[in-house]
Amino acid sequence: MLVCRDQWPIFLYANHIYDPEDPWCGLLRSRLLIYAYKHVFTSLSSVDREPKATQSGNAHLHGMNSVTIASMAYIATQVCRVQFALSSSSVFSQTNTTTNSKTFYHSLLDLMEDPEECKEVDELLTWWNWLIITYAAKFFPLPPAAKRPISANSALSKIQQRCIALK
Repeated sequence: MLVCRDQWPIFLYANHIYDPEDPWCGLLRSRLLIYAYKHVFTSLSSVDREPKATQSGNAHLHGMNSVTIASMAYIATQVCRVQFALSSSSVFSQTNTTTNSKTFYHSLLDLMEDPEECKEVDELLTWWNWLIITYAAKFFPLPPAAKRPISANSALSKIQQRCIALK
């Protein structure tokens, strides 16, 4: 499992198939990434057909309403770290050549933020959002403009009141 800047693990690809003639084919569309995304941003039970969670997931708690480039790169990096943890390597380092998480994360971001790749990235984001919203009901439960209530006695409420008073 080599994770250098220009060599990515096969788990990033749908059905673990890398096509050297078309490297975008299946990139960031693996079932493992989809399950990991659901686990992190909703709940462990969201991978099942019928979620059983009784608490809000991270997507709800943080007001997420769509899949983002950064969230995909984050999940791919976390899966890479888990794969390392399950491997036979005895030392994990952010800077060694086989587990450089920071470089791996940024290499994915660099690709997806490259203006030359906008067509492929738009298709990828459209696919992810369609998949998540279609097959994981309530994955992103907050509408974009929704606001969460703030407790009257909270620190946030007091900061906002102070700001209003200063105006």
